[in-house]
Amino acid sequence: SKSNWYSWFNDFNNTKYLDQGLYPNTREEQMKFFTNSKNRFILMISLKNKFDYIGTVSLSNINFLKKSCFLSIVKDTKKNTISPMLSSLESVALITEHAFKKMGMKIISGGMHKKLKKWQNQMELLGYKLEGIHKNQFIKGNTIDDGISISCCYEDFLYLKKKRGNL
Repeated sequence: SKSNWYSWFNDFNNTKYLDQGLYPNTREEQMKFFTNSKNRFILMISLKNKFDYIGTVSLSNINFLKKSCFLSIVKDTKKNTISPMLSSLESVALITEHAFKKMGMKIISGGMHKKLKKWQNQMELLGYKLEGIHKNQFIKGNTIDDGISISCCYEDFLYLKKKRGNL
């Protein structure tokens, strides 16, 4: 692929609230990560009818015994100019539905920097509820800040689907 998706992790604007971004990333390193990713389900995000990637959404730490996993999303801030919140919500809605309906998960967890509080509020539209605020959880370089945990349980997913028809 001619995509430069691997370089998203070299851009401070994309990684300022992520653990990634401490070391330069290359196409080879990212391919190695994807190839060696066990217990991970990764999807690339593109705008409708376009084949240019603008982000990735994934489920990691997939535990089929406990029926749980962890949600992550990374978007290229330079390409994500057309309704960035909407494309992010749609991506999370689709992977959430896949996790519950196809993979049999019962709970999906996630975490974020406290400055992403507006995103956490948007995630509530999909059934992701605030689980807690963690003092000094985010550490990157000399920056230490609080983190937010969220989760969506299968029962809340079913409730929203019944009420709306889909997420």
